[in-house]
Amino acid sequence: LTQCGQVRPSDATVDAAAKLQSGYIRKYFSVPVQSAAAMSTILLAFIDSLGVQDRVNFVDSYAVAPCWQKALACHATMESEWGNATLQAQQLAGVDVVFMDCSIDCAKVNAQKNGVHVPSTQEAGPVENAEYIKY
Repeated sequence: LTQCGQVRPSDATVDAAAKLQSGYIRKYFSVPVQSAAAMSTILLAFIDSLGVQDRVNFVDSYAVAPCWQKALACHATMESEWGNATLQAQQLAGVDVVFMDCSIDCAKVNAQKNGVHVPSTQEAGPVENAEYIKY
C-alpha cells in the first residue's frame, strides 16, 4: 500500500522488509482507495462497518441492505461471472480494487490485476471475521 501522492516502493525495497513467499503475487495499491467493487455480498457488511459505501462502484445483485439496494437501482450491479464477460471485465478494470474471495483456488484473484482476496468466509467465527475491520 502506498499513500496517495507518494512514490511506490521498488520490489527490492519491499523484499528487504518482507520477502515475497512462493505462490504469492505482489500487487501495489494507492491508499486511500477511491473506487472499488465487491464480488460477494459478505464483503458488503465490512464496507458498511467502515462507512465507505460511497467508494463502491459495483455490488453483487443479491445485496439487500438499503444502501446497496439504492446502488443497484442506480445501475451499480456487478455483472455476474456467468453473464457478459466483456462487461464484467470493463467493470473490474474500472475500479482501484476488486474485493474477492477464493474458497478453493485463488487463480481468479491472482489473475485480476487489482484483485484482493478477503478470506472472511473461511474464518472460524464472528470474532475472527471482525478482525478484518481492524485491519
